[in-house]
This record gives sequence, C-alpha cells and structure tokens, in this order.
Amino acid sequence: MKISWEEHGPVALVIASGEFASDSENNFRRAITDRFERGAKSVVLDLANVTLADSVALECLLWLSEETARVGGALRLVAPQQPVREALRVTRLADRFECAESVELAARSLR
Repeated sequence: MKISWEEHGPVALVIASGEFASDSENNFRRAITDRFERGAKSVVLDLANVTLADSVALECLLWLSEETARVGGALRLVAPQQPVREALRVTRLADRFECAESVELAARSLR
C-alpha cells in the first residue's frame, strides 16, 4: 500500500492506495505515529483507492480509532470502496467508523 499525507494543523489527511494488507502494517502505523508526534489529533483517512483490506488492515483501523480518541481527536474514513466496506460489514465493524464521501465533507465534520 502506498501512503501519502498532508498536515493541516491538528488534522492529518492520510491518503492510502493499493492493497491494505499485513505487509502494510508497519509502514501505516509508523506514518500515523509520526503524524501524532507532529501534533495531529484527528485523522481523515482517504480510502478511495484502497482495493483490499485484510484482517490486519481492520486491526490498524481499530488501533487508529483508539489512538485518535486517546489524543482527543477523531477519525473519519473517506470513500471506502466495496472491498473495504464489505470487510467492515462482515466483521460488524462498520458502525465503529464514521465515513464521508469526500475529504471536504470529512474535514467539515471535524469542526
């Protein structure tokens, strides 16, 4: 999985693409931890170009949700595609995440 980001004060926009699978875990957690160390409290995670999410990806999302809550922020998922939505639905995790259809709507919901 490829990860890029933009920092907007207390909000980090993290853009993921490709397969979010076990081999992505360390890179993902490192990128997120770095965002928190730089002062981010909330994360907008753009999943529009993620084509697969395995069990490790779901664990990473749960971890990220807990970390944002721990620092007093929030997590928003943006445009998760069918494979990600299905993984969340099947594991009964869909209700644990707030989703938005665009980065702008996700950012607006954090104000």
